[in-house]
Amino acid sequence: MPIYHIVLFKLKPNVTSAQLAELKAAGEAMVGVVPGLKSFEFGPPLASTAHRSQGFDMALMTVMETEKDVLAYAGHEAHQKVHKIREAICDDTLAYDMVV
Repeated sequence: MPIYHIVLFKLKPNVTSAQLAELKAAGEAMVGVVPGLKSFEFGPPLASTAHRSQGFDMALMTVMETEKDVLAYAGHEAHQKVHKIREAICDDTLAYDMVV
């Protein structure tokens, strides 16, 4: 069964669209490089439900094959690039992993 890795982001003030594009591009570049990573999606909440997002401005969702892949993903060089960008632009994050 696939594993969904979901991360919510509270952005720092004045984050630019170029910084968000850089994070999205780095995330998409992980697919096919990080073993077991099947997909990467990134975006804001729906406007109609954003009032329920508790201050989280953006989210990413990846699909991985196994829990072992999730654990290896964290330390992978390609993910570390995404992690550094995230640290530079976010005040807070929330990660959640689940089997679907």
